[in-house]
Amino acid sequence: MLDFLWSRKKLLFLAFGVVFIGIFFISDFIARKQIPEPSFSLGEPFSLINHLGEPITEQAFKGSPSLLFFGFTYCPEICPTTLVDLSRIIENMGIELPIYFVTLDPDRDTPEQLANYLPYFGENITGITGPLEEVLSLANSWGIYRKKVVTAEDDYTIDHTATVFMLSNKGDFAGTIAWKEAEQVVVQKLQKLLVK
Repeated sequence: MLDFLWSRKKLLFLAFGVVFIGIFFISDFIARKQIPEPSFSLGEPFSLINHLGEPITEQAFKGSPSLLFFGFTYCPEICPTTLVDLSRIIENMGIELPIYFVTLDPDRDTPEQLANYLPYFGENITGITGPLEEVLSLANSWGIYRKKVVTAEDDYTIDHTATVFMLSNKGDFAGTIAWKEAEQVVVQKLQKLLVK
């Protein structure tokens, strides 16, 4: 009887082990399918204006590795913190890396507003704005979440994706930097970006 119970326990352990390993491999396979290859292209062609009021297209992303971030100038925390952190890390690394800041609030973020706001965070930041429909089309093509939230009768904020996209010198997607990601990890990612 004891032998029978022991063999049943072994069979149960074996079955659980097989199920666990199967779930692990299936989950790993699904996760890997969700990670784009470094040459994976996101975004779409666009024609908007920069913070100087000049036309800008996706061609601006080509010729040099760069960083792309979607936000808005009235953002209370995520946007200013991200821009400060990126600018500081880039300066400490002693490198030049363009940052493109696409507003998700073009109704308030005119070229003039962006031109007044961005210099506080560094000289290598280019603001991008334009008609709301075209800005949202660009944001959607990068998978950006954006939701307008009314906070008062005449005021609102915007919930949005806080991810920074890394772009290769061909303007292709080359990875991401997460909100408040560890600085040493960001440095390693930027170092790899620069040698691609």
